[in-house]
Formats: sequence, structure tokens, C-alpha cells
Amino acid sequence: MAIDTIDVVVRLHDLRNFFAVPDVDPFAGEDIDMSGVDLVMETVRIQRGWRHRPVATRIEVPSSPESDALVPRIPQALASYCDRHIQHTERQLGEVWQNGRRALIVGVVFLALCLGLAAGIERLVPEDSLLSRLLVEGAIIAGWVGLWRPIELLLFEWWPYVENIRLYRKLRDMPVSVVTY
Repeated sequence: MAIDTIDVVVRLHDLRNFFAVPDVDPFAGEDIDMSGVDLVMETVRIQRGWRHRPVATRIEVPSSPESDALVPRIPQALASYCDRHIQHTERQLGEVWQNGRRALIVGVVFLALCLGLAAGIERLVPEDSLLSRLLVEGAIIAGWVGLWRPIELLLFEWWPYVENIRLYRKLRDMPVSVVTY
């Protein structure tokens, strides 16, 4: 079974808008409100199985001396752009892990305090009273709720960062062709 390529076509009025968001000017006729790279990322990300499929991009741009001079520099500029974003995203991922570990320490300490409070309440207030059950169960629930954020950070928050790193690596090495019209 052959793996089909994800072909992305980006039509720009200025080749520089492949990396920069174009100015919003309804009279100029620019029909995108994001950079060309962001448009490629968005297009690839919604494709089924994008992690295992090759990507190729064709940029369509009006012919001009400035654009013609930039065309041979596109692959190196794209690699540099993606490398910078990979580094930035890796730093953000590290912050998420660091915040998750810090939050986990705070959450576990809070849970221990709440469990200790629940045990103290059980000794001080008669067990068969509604007040005792309410306070004990409330302390236990509050302790477990204190672990909500650490669990969110350590189990779920990091996924988008890893996906972005994968996507930037894929785009860094993709073939890019520029077609002038």
C-alpha cells in the first residue's frame, strides 16, 4: 500500500507572507489571515494520519524580482524557522513538566493534610453524626481535588506541545516548490 503525500497549496501575494502574517487589507485581496507556514500546519494537522504521511507544499506567488530572489532561500529559511519553533516548544514543554512536578508535590502535601484533618475530625466529632460525615467526606474530597491540576498537567497538558514538535520536524524537511504566476 503506497502512502499518499499530503499536498498543500498556499497562494500568497508576497513570498514573505509565508513566514509572516499578511497585513489585513481587503483592497489588496489577500485571502488568508495567517502566515503561510501556519496555514500549512493547520492543513496538515487536520489530515488523517498526518504523522505517517509525507508532506509537500507548493507556494503560488506573483512573479517579482524580490520574490524571485527569495525562492532559493526558502528551504533554509523554513528549516531555521522550524528549528526555532521546535526549541521554543521544547522549552514550553519543559515548563509544563516542571509545573506539573511542582503542582504534584503541593497536591500530595495538601492531600496528606486533608486526610490528616479527616482523621482528626473522626476522633473529635461523634462518628454517627451527619456533621462528622460531612466534614470527613468534604476533607477527603478536597484533598483529591487538590490533585486535579497536577494530574491534568502530567497526563494531558503536554500532548499539544509534543504534537507541535512533531509537526515542525515534519515541515522542516518537507519539499517546498514555488510557482510564480
